[in-house]
Amino acid sequence: MAAYRTTLRDSLIEPHTYRLPLSAVMPAAHRLPADSTTLSVELMLAAQRCTDPLSVLNELFDRVNTYLPIEGLAWRQEIDQVHTQNFIAPSNQKSTVQWIELTHADVRLGKLGIHSERALSDAELHWLTQLAQTIAFALRNSLLYQRALSDAQQDPLTCLKNRRSFDAQLARDHAHFTRYGIKSCLVAMDLNSFKSINDTWGHDVGDRVLKLFATGLMHILRETDHAFRLGGDEFCVLLPATNAYGAKKMTDRLDAWLTQHAIELQSGERISIHTSYGVAESEPGGDEQAWFRRADQALYENKRAHKRVAA
Repeated sequence: MAAYRTTLRDSLIEPHTYRLPLSAVMPAAHRLPADSTTLSVELMLAAQRCTDPLSVLNELFDRVNTYLPIEGLAWRQEIDQVHTQNFIAPSNQKSTVQWIELTHADVRLGKLGIHSERALSDAELHWLTQLAQTIAFALRNSLLYQRALSDAQQDPLTCLKNRRSFDAQLARDHAHFTRYGIKSCLVAMDLNSFKSINDTWGHDVGDRVLKLFATGLMHILRETDHAFRLGGDEFCVLLPATNAYGAKKMTDRLDAWLTQHAIELQSGERISIHTSYGVAESEPGGDEQAWFRRADQALYENKRAHKRVAA
């Protein structure tokens, strides 16, 4: 029996004369389907179920990749652009990207970019254009939906996340700590004497101060951190996997950045930004609102200390 197994194993791995060498096996040729009606309907229904443009593009790519030698797709509308994983902008002569305009009733819906192994023929481009027309509205609507979703969670002045987004993220971070025991830090902050800036120089200068402060936050935070504008001059930062010492380091970096960046007015005056902080680590017991109250209380204690020093 042992000899039989050895013989059978050897027969499976040894080459035979009837096998074609790999170099003689030709890849399957890309051929356009004779009738694309079923493909178009299936693609349109799949695209309508997608809520983000990348998913719509992937639905299109998965279907046309069978018939065309494409490597990636992109969609561009106004300032928005999204692309599949393998879409590569042309950086050399071997890379080919072609753009086709998609319209409906003379309304421009955007451009579809095709990254392919070679330039597609007129017939191939025409077939792909006709197929892509069926999902053009789905692409456009998914972009509008994602933009509306982003606007609903973003402060329009500073482009930081807003209070609604803060409440959701705070609950997630507290639940993560409760389950895994990994501490996070919440930093509440506001701008010192911000009301006097508005009263002295006007709200347009106050807006410039808020936007500069938000820019400083985004400059010094890590990619995993979250910054929020709660309203007025009140801000919060969530620092995952960070203790109070790490949060203090973050506030020191922000203070250093703000010291180097001041608002310069046409009159030659300079407005420096100064901030008060309140730091609270996640702790067992309580809920996310208790966590926020501890950070808020620490902030007001810090502001009172600043006022005593100024007096």
